[in-house]
Amino acid sequence: MMKEITFRGEPVTVTGHETQAGQIAPDFTLTGTALNPVKLSDFKDKVKIISVFPSIDTGVCALQTKRFNREAAKLGDDIVILCVSKDLPFAQSRFCGAEGIDRVITLSDYKDNEFGEKYGFLLPELGLLTRGVIVVDKDNVVQYVEYVKEVAEEPDYNKAIEEAKSALHYATADLTAKLENIGLTAEQTEQTLSILKNHLEKRLPLFIKDHLTRIFEGEKLELSDILKNQAEIFTDEVKDALGTLADKTEEVSGKLSDKVEKAFGKITEFFNSRTQV
Repeated sequence: MMKEITFRGEPVTVTGHETQAGQIAPDFTLTGTALNPVKLSDFKDKVKIISVFPSIDTGVCALQTKRFNREAAKLGDDIVILCVSKDLPFAQSRFCGAEGIDRVITLSDYKDNEFGEKYGFLLPELGLLTRGVIVVDKDNVVQYVEYVKEVAEEPDYNKAIEEAKSALHYATADLTAKLENIGLTAEQTEQTLSILKNHLEKRLPLFIKDHLTRIFEGEKLELSDILKNQAEIFTDEVKDALGTLADKTEEVSGKLSDKVEKAFGKITEFFNSRTQV
């Protein structure tokens, strides 16, 4: 069920597939200011903040773009901000040039409504996108979604930026680096276990949710092979991370490692059994 959205106090229809935290972000192709195709997958090694709004030529949308442009300068190279609307690329380019917008990437959904439909932001009655923000991590997992309830109001900038910064810790490489550099204090150990717990909770359910249905619908051999491979890779990643942590917190990580190993063992056995069907 789509969110209830109003525009100047009046309910409006929002169509497309509602985006939810925890899902894999669908790829899209939008148009850049040079009329070049730009895909979400072009930014696969970065955390993405997707700022969505109706039109750059309105006051609130202009404020939203300016605010995120200022924030982009503080966030570093690992986070990219994509500003998406149905404005023509020419209008987006004109606005950015006039306002000195140089840290965000403006993209247009004017051709096929691809973004609006895939992410549930399309206002068909107005021919525009509704307002909101999405945060996608380096592993292409949606970490945060805001559909602004009143289109004429600004989004929660602070929450989106906080979620984007936190998303930097969800990627496997960042997790492993933290574990390798951990010290002896209880605070550091607690922080590391928290990151690992978050990583497991977000990644494992996604494999199951997004792929197991397809296996049972008949795509048994090919997809189960892929999933088995992914499960083995992810198991190794977790084992490596836990192995590093074990040097500092042997008792805690040992118990956790046993549980993780048993869980992934059962998953791998399941995938193996499906390939033999």
